Amino acid sequence: MKKAIKMTGRILLILLILLLLFTLVTFIIHRVKTNQETALLKEKGYYNPVSVGNYSLNVAKFGSENGRHTIVALAGLGMGDYSVAERQMTDVLEKDNTVVFIDRAGYGFSDDTDHEMTTEYIVEDYRKALQNAGIEAPYILMPHSIGGAYANYWSSKYPDEIEAVVFVDGSQLSENAFDDEPESTVGFSDKALVFLAKLGFSRYALRQNYYLLPDNYSEEEQRLCDALELMTEDSIAPVSESCLLPQNGQTGWDNIITNDVPKLYICASYGYQTKEEFREYLNWFSALKTKNHLKAPESAGISDEKIQEQLEQTEKLRQEIIYPYAEKMGNCEVVLLGGDHMIYEQKPEECGEVIKSFVDGLDS
Repeated sequence: MKKAIKMTGRILLILLILLLLFTLVTFIIHRVKTNQETALLKEKGYYNPVSVGNYSLNVAKFGSENGRHTIVALAGLGMGDYSVAERQMTDVLEKDNTVVFIDRAGYGFSDDTDHEMTTEYIVEDYRKALQNAGIEAPYILMPHSIGGAYANYWSSKYPDEIEAVVFVDGSQLSENAFDDEPESTVGFSDKALVFLAKLGFSRYALRQNYYLLPDNYSEEEQRLCDALELMTEDSIAPVSESCLLPQNGQTGWDNIITNDVPKLYICASYGYQTKEEFREYLNWFSALKTKNHLKAPESAGISDEKIQEQLEQTEKLRQEIIYPYAEKMGNCEVVLLGGDHMIYEQKPEECGEVIKSFVDGLDS
């Protein structure tokens, strides 16, 4: 019996030593790769920390130095790679305009914070970062997903700072949009995952269902996106923001003040109008999953009847949510561009041209 206990102890000790060695090697490799990736991102102009008080937010500026308009891109929830991922879409905008990407606290190069990431706090951070970076209003806000709630709050509270708003499939806000979202707080498991990410373990599980990169990204673009995403996963602020998603969405809706600020809403998730358009998305998404070694949906087997049901459902959602949302905001044009929620990845050139047409129209 004593021998068995002693042997078990030795095995456990050996396993512990191996685990510690594996962790140490993982951490060292992670730090070396992070330093290399950081150097490349700096070289490409993505690194520009600006103080907002107790910490800094990263403010990356591209395009024309004295552009006709200043377009400020606001990322969706957890999109730490947004400044790289959107550049294919913003390429056509950068020729005549200044395009600015601000990383929220904990995103990419921005410092982390344990402050609650409420809508009010996030917007004030944005404003301080722009002011301290010397980027003067008025701005054209270009939010994606939940960034739309922040843009609504911003343009309603500080309309003099906002020239226009372009929603790139912004979260579809309504009175009851977040009723089904569970309320949560940052817990021990969240902090444990962030700690493991700091050690480098997130590199082993980077390609998940929520983070997939399409074929139209070059190897360098994929590397830059991966680096920024890894930097985001080792921060607690995005976790806080995720926990506050229902509250932040509701704040964005409740504080909308109908005004004449020009707005464009690119409707992708609810934007399908034809069977061909829907099948195009299914094929694109299937190829994306396959590329990332994940099980692809059986898109080819979906019947025309099922697709027709989907088209009818999206039309109903447009009538019940999108158009009333646009009406509540005021002076909002809705453009249907059916596709993935990350439409800036699926149809970057087409999306960019839609935005360019809107922005150019502001000058007439």
